Amino acid sequence: MKTRKATFVQPVIMLTVFLLFTILTAMVDYKPIGPRGSEVGLAAVNGFLHSYFGYNDLFYVLSKLLGYICFLIPVVNLGVAIRDIYRKKSLFKVGPDVIGAFCVYVLMALCYILFDTVVLNCRPVLMDGQLEASYPSSHTLLAVTLTLTAALQLNFRDRNLERKSRNQKILAALGILVVVTRFLSGVHWFTDIVGGVLLGLTLAALYVPLVRLIGRLFYRDRKKGKKPVRKPRQGHAAARPAEKHEQKEKAVEEASVKKGPSEGPAPSGEENPAPSEKAEDAEKAAEKAPAEDAPSEDAPAEEEKKEAPEE
Repeated sequence: MKTRKATFVQPVIMLTVFLLFTILTAMVDYKPIGPRGSEVGLAAVNGFLHSYFGYNDLFYVLSKLLGYICFLIPVVNLGVAIRDIYRKKSLFKVGPDVIGAFCVYVLMALCYILFDTVVLNCRPVLMDGQLEASYPSSHTLLAVTLTLTAALQLNFRDRNLERKSRNQKILAALGILVVVTRFLSGVHWFTDIVGGVLLGLTLAALYVPLVRLIGRLFYRDRKKGKKPVRKPRQGHAAARPAEKHEQKEKAVEEASVKKGPSEGPAPSGEENPAPSEKAEDAEKAAEKAPAEDAPSEDAPAEEEKKEAPEE
């Protein structure tokens, strides 16, 4: 897998937006409009929307069911990790896209624990007769983080463009349905839903840079029996053609020496004749041979003279 440079600009921007919105929710128009006098930020907006939509039990149950479907995504990733470990017989052969997804899941769990401990506001309705922490919406946070992370993970896993596009649309629709049904259920303030969306987008934006960073740190050139390929320097690259040319010349010289006649050493004071001189001697000998073997032109006349006296 090709690894690009990991940049965390987008996650930092999203985190900044989330923190600003959280500060705005905690400080602006903070009034006790909730049950048992619980205080909520941006009270005018939250109070109006909650009074308009109210509580809906059907959307509440539907949002919970859709949330359980979202929890299947980490289960699938866990199965992929176990399969990679079983096939490759190593814990370190799991794909960086799977490891990056689990890193996002851990961060998501930490955020859930943090905001469950640090309560900014409570739900607009009592759950089992008790107040519960409401900001940000945990269902919204989980749905946005899991669905978007899975959609981005398909870019690393699935090479079939048509199938990948279809699955990404399904995941996006699932995340949107959870957000909408959770808001219409009336168990959260409007600012809780917005905060959950912003934090989920922040965590999902971390996924791709994390995968690239993990790939560069732990998976670069990690192939059995292969060393990292190093690019040659300019000086070495320029010297290679000259070295190859010299090797070819040496090979030609050795071949010409091997093809020559195996004659004994020349007597002292004499040198072995050069190949060109030997060729000239062979040509002269070939010219003389036909001349000696060919019949002379006067031969027929002499035979006629010998036959004449006999008559």
